Amino acid sequence: MGPCGALRRGLLGLGLLGLGLLLGAVCGAAGELHTMRYISTAMTDPGSGQPWFAYVGYVDGELFMQYDSNTRRFVPRTEWVKAAAAVDPEYWEWNTRNGQGQEQVDRVDLVTLQRRYNQSGGSHTIQWMYGCDILEDGTMRGYSQDAYDGRDFIAFDKDTMTFTAAVPEAVPTKRKWEEDRTFVEARRQYLEETCVEWLQRYVEYGKAELDRRG
Repeated sequence: MGPCGALRRGLLGLGLLGLGLLLGAVCGAAGELHTMRYISTAMTDPGSGQPWFAYVGYVDGELFMQYDSNTRRFVPRTEWVKAAAAVDPEYWEWNTRNGQGQEQVDRVDLVTLQRRYNQSGGSHTIQWMYGCDILEDGTMRGYSQDAYDGRDFIAFDKDTMTFTAAVPEAVPTKRKWEEDRTFVEARRQYLEETCVEWLQRYVEYGKAELDRRG
């Protein structure tokens, strides 16, 4: 099973397979050697006792870290990432703060998008997937895409440093983000540099386990 097949299986186990369109946009391409994907999901109606917000990380289709609005902490989900040499001392605290920040952003965005779509209630979902791939020919690929209610909403093109609005309701978001050049540059730098550096590090420390799963 390739990285995307394993990722789909993992998302099904977490009840997050509604990411269909996002996954279809970045999965199935030939030549993937290693992949890293982060996925955040925010829901207005998650069900009794279920977290309304979840944030997960995958390397080569394996879940290695997870955050949700019930625990409000990022926790390791695989043994290799627990190794002292695998991550920096402040790694989990930093990621927890990042998760809490994204949770608050999505809380506001759920309200904003319901207003923008003229929706007064019902079940609605915001999903964001971003990450990077190392391809077999040695090249890198980075991506960042958002969906609303299971449909493409907006995507980032790191080469042109612009956002593509998939629907009219995404145009205000596109304008706001593109006007903030610091935000745009930070996203490009993460996808082209930071993401790849961490993927290489994770693959190094998780090599034995990831090879077995592959």
